[in-house]
Amino acid sequence: CQYRTNSNRDHLLLRNIQEFDISYLEALLSNDKVRIKHYEQRAYEKGYGPLVPCTFQASPSEQKQCCPHWHRADNGELRQGILHTTSKCPVRFSIYTPNDLDTCPFIVIISRNLHNHARPLAVKTPPAIKDVFHSMLVDLDWKLADTTPRKLVVDAGFTKSLRQYLNWELVVDPSISELHPSLGNFDHVRRLINDIRKSRFPEGTGFSGTHKLLVEQHRLLPECVRYVQCAEVYSIEGGKSFYLIICMSKDMALHLLTTKHLSIDTSFKHVHGKWQEFEMESWIEDRKRCNGCWCSAFTTSQSSLAHLILFQRIFSIATEVTRLPVEFSHIHGSGYLTWIADAHKGQALGVGLYCQSLCTELNQNCPIKPEKMLSELSPYDHLKHFYRLCNVHFKRNVNELRGKGVSSSAIEAMFSLATTVPQDLKHLYAVIEAGGPKACAWLKDKIDAKFVIPAIHHAESLIPLNVWQSSPSSTNGNEQAHRDVNRDGINLTVLGGVMRGMHRDFRAMKSLVFLRQHQQWF
Repeated sequence: CQYRTNSNRDHLLLRNIQEFDISYLEALLSNDKVRIKHYEQRAYEKGYGPLVPCTFQASPSEQKQCCPHWHRADNGELRQGILHTTSKCPVRFSIYTPNDLDTCPFIVIISRNLHNHARPLAVKTPPAIKDVFHSMLVDLDWKLADTTPRKLVVDAGFTKSLRQYLNWELVVDPSISELHPSLGNFDHVRRLINDIRKSRFPEGTGFSGTHKLLVEQHRLLPECVRYVQCAEVYSIEGGKSFYLIICMSKDMALHLLTTKHLSIDTSFKHVHGKWQEFEMESWIEDRKRCNGCWCSAFTTSQSSLAHLILFQRIFSIATEVTRLPVEFSHIHGSGYLTWIADAHKGQALGVGLYCQSLCTELNQNCPIKPEKMLSELSPYDHLKHFYRLCNVHFKRNVNELRGKGVSSSAIEAMFSLATTVPQDLKHLYAVIEAGGPKACAWLKDKIDAKFVIPAIHHAESLIPLNVWQSSPSSTNGNEQAHRDVNRDGINLTVLGGVMRGMHRDFRAMKSLVFLRQHQQWF
């Protein structure tokens, strides 16, 4: 209606109005009783409309008060019908129970008279059936954390249990309603699932539940199979709470501390809400086509301070379980040669701050720039020695500027920055700045970040050329891992995400051991 506004919603707003009987609507809105009677009488003759007698019935347990259909009342008013309770059903049941059910395990039920109502819907699940359903849910174990009615009907384990209980032999799998008609209502099933989930996980399936059920349990496991290492809360900028869960087995920690080229990335799909999943990976040295995830962490902040805490806890745990030190080549003479990541500023600064924290008590000169002490290096000075940007991310972000007011020459100059061949940066900067306002903003962002240009242009970094050329040029390994884990489920609870990650990582480690033992690829 033309008179409808945000402050006056009394007037109708109809979309897809062509789907309605416009003539009847006009008659209703103008209260043209002659035309209204004409249209409603025509509908009545065809078996529908407000003049047709109501046949709707509802069980008292449904607690409905109004009929869902519109009817023309005796006074001519068009309104929803009011449901009324019918007279008591005359049916009476007589139940005969033997004195000794063990000797005579039978009862007799006699029904007298006829029902005066339609058969009610089966909205309540009998206690015996509910117990069977609950036992099937309990068998799901940790998967119950993310179980929904839809996930339940496609779960192979649940379907197998349902088949066994029903002695089902048909090719088509049984539905939950085969157990009892009331379970055909997914809202009802969801309530039953929530009830058993609350009893199974009294602390919930978020951070508290993960800490209670996983961290405390994993502390009792042998060190070789311990996976959830910590679930902690920190107060960072502005008193904001930073939640951190670190997942890593001893074998994963060993790989993390012995690899030379590390890649890091963050995924935002695996766990729902405020959580992100941070992963540290590398290509396996003797298996160039195989990458491994050596640490998964669930975090709630992307700030530099949060990343500093993240790296401090990851490496302190890894050192504790392996008895190996964390080493960077430019600091310790051995260890990490390169790290590759995307252009996230908080992440990069967090890495630099962690390296700076490693040098606070070192009294030695920088091996590449002897005029500086290692303890005097800034976070960005440290990054120049080993930090690289993913070429795929960089080129994709540049390509997104095409057709947005950035000249083609500026685009080419941007691409020219990512190279091992020394370039005239002043000339490239001038070409980019002449490419339009968005090109200028892009360049300013990269220069102000302090770490981006050295991470894509080798001449500005302090990484030896042979190391630069031998390191991975993208975080494709991380992207593959993200895709792999997301295929197991997305938007999961923290508890479900941790457990699925644990099973995935242990499967991957077993596959790696198998491949190394047999020295072959499939």
